[in-house]
Amino acid sequence: MADTATETQPLTAGEQATLDKLLTRASIGKTPGTRIGEAYEALIPLSVPRRGDSKDKQTDLVLAGDTVYLTDEEARQFERHGGGDGRQVPVIRKLSGADGSREPLPRLLPRHVSGRLFRPPPPPPGSDAPRPDPEGSSRVQVLEDGRAPETEGAMTAEPAEMADHLRDTAVPDAVDLPPRRGRAR
Repeated sequence: MADTATETQPLTAGEQATLDKLLTRASIGKTPGTRIGEAYEALIPLSVPRRGDSKDKQTDLVLAGDTVYLTDEEARQFERHGGGDGRQVPVIRKLSGADGSREPLPRLLPRHVSGRLFRPPPPPPGSDAPRPDPEGSSRVQVLEDGRAPETEGAMTAEPAEMADHLRDTAVPDAVDLPPRRGRAR
């Protein structure tokens, strides 16, 4: 008696590679919101690589709140987070149900997706690299006598200095074009 029930087995590496190639071919020319894959919601604006475009490496913009269809491998790239990656939270979430999640988008701050910023350490002694100012070397000088340049007003030129400039006729450097019509109101 032949076994009519088939066993479900995971894909082999060759079968997975074939499936990935077929998905890529089926998705060429489609936007991230219409291609084959699982539905995810973007939590921040994303640049989603185009499938099958390994030469030009073009991407499509997916705005926060939009649906994007990703393969498992593409989704893993956007879900990465931790110390080595820089992101502290995943930037996509899987949609559930026919209409997706009704939860509002979480508010992600720039520090959640760019990682922590640390002040660079001072350069080692003897190097030519720029180093921070030593304590007490910088100070703010306050003028108490009130003689700041801004308080004295504009400098005026003597009329005799400007006489030559005022007598010369201006050389036209561009020809004015007459108006074609009056303004429409």
